[in-house]
Amino acid sequence: AISLYFCSRHDSALFAGQTELGNMAMTSKCAMDAAVPRQQRPSRRVAMRLTNWSICLLAAGLLLARASVKQTDDSVPVTATSNQDLQLAFLGIKEVKDYIEVEAYFPGARTGIDVMRKAHWALRKYDVFRSNTLYGQSVCSDEINGDRGHLTALMTKYYGRTFPLGGIGGLPYVGKTGFGAFSHHVPDNGNVLIVFGPHIGFSIDGEAGKFLRRGQAKLSTACGAVIAAYNQCMEGGYYVHHDRQDLQQSRLRRLLKHSCREVSQAENPMVALVYKAYKAVEEEMLAIANTDFGPGKLVLLGGIQINMPHPMRGRFLPLHFTVRAKNMAPINLLESVFG
Repeated sequence: AISLYFCSRHDSALFAGQTELGNMAMTSKCAMDAAVPRQQRPSRRVAMRLTNWSICLLAAGLLLARASVKQTDDSVPVTATSNQDLQLAFLGIKEVKDYIEVEAYFPGARTGIDVMRKAHWALRKYDVFRSNTLYGQSVCSDEINGDRGHLTALMTKYYGRTFPLGGIGGLPYVGKTGFGAFSHHVPDNGNVLIVFGPHIGFSIDGEAGKFLRRGQAKLSTACGAVIAAYNQCMEGGYYVHHDRQDLQQSRLRRLLKHSCREVSQAENPMVALVYKAYKAVEEEMLAIANTDFGPGKLVLLGGIQINMPHPMRGRFLPLHFTVRAKNMAPINLLESVFG
């Protein structure tokens, strides 16, 4: 209709003053095009079909992508995930070296998302879901533990909030009082889930205990508090054993001091040190944890958080995964879930 309108205007101006016979004989090209049936204009029809097909294919692709990730009742992705961030072929030589170092020293370490998915999938059997679970964590205060891809960052985002039980080194400094306060915030008849453990950084050259932080030009230690405690014990210099202005470091140093000599003789002292730190954190957590908060489950997921150099995703080595409840012996899920 629009084409006929403009073409009629054009025809009237072009052929004004012509005879009726001339007007009938001299039909403009524009009017002829407008009068041609759709069947005789395949190019426009093909273009419209291609556009429609493109929209349909795009919509189908989005639906398939969404459906490819199977989810639990609480929107936890549970599809099998690879234990590698990227195929090694797409990484540089130094990144590949880092992966090799981590796999050698921390066999079984996984990406944060892999650990989270496997843990949540296993906990479905025990009616532990996001809607009825209170999440807390006892990890080092170091800001790099909140970097994208780390288990603790993913869990905090998933549950929407977290109760911090730990401080430097990952020890649960809140103690029995803090754990009691935290666990009594649980939903009615709900559950408590805690991630705990120390962390260790890696440089781009694969050096354990070192990490290049954003905005800095030089490497720094990670975990700085654990390594500082080790150095203080090994140097044998003067320090206040129970410094009121440094209570967390004093406690950490006290728990590690009997292991420092053994650590110094290890092939890689920084790796050996973080394993010793983990045992200290685990012992402290088990000493304060209880199921007095109600009939729900207490889930403890412990391990070593590994800070990989940017932009590689952080990893987590599960070393403890148990479910506890009143009048029920602890159930060890570590081997069945993480192998």
